[in-house]
Amino acid sequence: MFSVSSGAAKPHTFMSIPKNIEMFPPWQAILDLPNENRAELLAAELVAELPPSHVLYGLKARAVAVRSDRDDVLFEVDGGETPLAVVHLTWRKETDPRWPGTVLFRSWEQWLRDEMLPAHQDFS
Repeated sequence: MFSVSSGAAKPHTFMSIPKNIEMFPPWQAILDLPNENRAELLAAELVAELPPSHVLYGLKARAVAVRSDRDDVLFEVDGGETPLAVVHLTWRKETDPRWPGTVLFRSWEQWLRDEMLPAHQDFS
């Protein structure tokens, strides 16, 4: 888990993907992918991209799923009001707080309804 903030470490309260959530294409759980450290690499990329005024700056984030058809990553976020964020990685350091593009979700159910199922319908 990575963060760009300095200071005292806080305990992490990450949850795992609930057992009742089945990933549908184009979303894929990172645990299902062959590269074991992909979650850490994506979290490090997120930290490298975030400008100080971005909504996720300074928060702990763990990559849990990726979209196979674009550079979108689902992160669990610790320390914010919304525990999930879909981030469209840009693969460069950003200065505009609108980038990387981020959509926040208050629950797994909201992410399932508003992101995964519509993406699956478009992908199929």
